[in-house]
Amino acid sequence: MTRTLPIDSFLNMDLSLIIDVRSPREYAESHLVGAQNFPVLQDEQYQQIGTLYRKDSFGAKVLGASFVSNNISKHLLDLKDKISPKKPFGIYCARGGMRSNAFFMVLNSIGYQVVLLEGGYKSYRKKVVESLECLPPHRFVTLVGQTGSGKSEIIQSFKDSLDIEGIAKHLGSSFGAICGEQPSVKMFQNLLFTRLKSLENTPFVLVEGESKKLGKLVLPTPLYKSYQNAPKILIVAPLERRVQRIVAQYGKISLSFFENSMQKIVPFMKKEFWLEAKNAFYNGDLVRVAEILLLEYYDKVYRQESYLCAIPYENLSQTILEIQSFAKKFYRLT
Repeated sequence: MTRTLPIDSFLNMDLSLIIDVRSPREYAESHLVGAQNFPVLQDEQYQQIGTLYRKDSFGAKVLGASFVSNNISKHLLDLKDKISPKKPFGIYCARGGMRSNAFFMVLNSIGYQVVLLEGGYKSYRKKVVESLECLPPHRFVTLVGQTGSGKSEIIQSFKDSLDIEGIAKHLGSSFGAICGEQPSVKMFQNLLFTRLKSLENTPFVLVEGESKKLGKLVLPTPLYKSYQNAPKILIVAPLERRVQRIVAQYGKISLSFFENSMQKIVPFMKKEFWLEAKNAFYNGDLVRVAEILLLEYYDKVYRQESYLCAIPYENLSQTILEIQSFAKKFYRLT
């Protein structure tokens, strides 16, 4: 078996586990999707060696080797139940240099089927960036419709979908930051790349017509243009159901979150409705809050998209069947 593989071969290999041996800080900022962190140098050790290297390169190597040896010895026992000598697994560091090679040599000498990523994480990031700079080869079908119409529910329920909101951990609107901390820009790109790669051979990919910016993250232009230019389906739902979805989704937001979000939309609402929505929230009338925001903000501010087909969302299974029927006809799928 080839022990060192270039990025394409590495990604296409069926690996039982991918080990990231970089420092915890490097890993937390971004990493290969699904990789687990077993650092051969902790953050403070990595910094200490870097500082020493500028004064005494050989001394830094000696100190680094002692740190690496100690950390690897601890990881071997932690990894024992995670990896098997019968199944190949991958390993990488920042550039495919000393850190991953040190761990690789130990694992390989024991008898594990370990595969080293040539060029390390840097080669992976180059692959991600180059891929996202190109138009994706996928056949997209894009869902559009008023806020609360259920587009996200459909996306999440459809096997071959690109859930951009889920990947970005943001719902795209002024109130969209309810999904926790967003990933870093690099990690967002890694997640998009991985999901798109997994969808390459699907008949079509369902996606929501998101704006280009979701919170602090910006979608790659080729991907954005691709699904915006794809055939669009309008998902239609009555106001009552839209209100129910909004209350269910946003009903537990804090007072401070609500007030901060309301402040963002001051220029886009008539003052009387803005104040009424705030007072309704203070009085616990979330249904009225949702009604006002849908009718007096979302429906007025967000432009109506052109579409080729309108599908009422009453039953999830039936709606998905109608979407599939549309896609088959449009793309002439067998």
